[in-house]
Amino acid sequence: RTPSDKMIVPQSDPVAIWIDGGSASATEVLAGALHDQCRAVVMGSQSFGKGLIQAVYGLKNGSGLVLTVARYVTPAGTDIQGVGIDPDITGKSVPGNLMNLVMSTDTSRVDFNDIKERLSPSMCQVPGQ
Repeated sequence: RTPSDKMIVPQSDPVAIWIDGGSASATEVLAGALHDQCRAVVMGSQSFGKGLIQAVYGLKNGSGLVLTVARYVTPAGTDIQGVGIDPDITGKSVPGNLMNLVMSTDTSRVDFNDIKERLSPSMCQVPGQ
């Protein structure tokens, strides 16, 4: 929602998120959260799996200390670290040249009826509901 409480993407419109091995950290959190809340279908290939938040401290003797302070976990409880996010639809179902898809509005090769079905209550359940 925007600051004026308007929907950016109406709830009735299906959402597809592309991930791959280059998707990490906040990208994985967003994809996992939208997926677990039945708001988006994840497409592509498995993400990187960076699920740790670390603080780095320099010590007086010149060495350093890396301390893990948190972990990324999706709303359904999936720990992202080391495993990443698995797509609902693998890359072989997605248009071959992603850059052309991203840089254009051509979604003719995306099956939005399939995406709507995957987001329907019969196929997707929000955790805790």
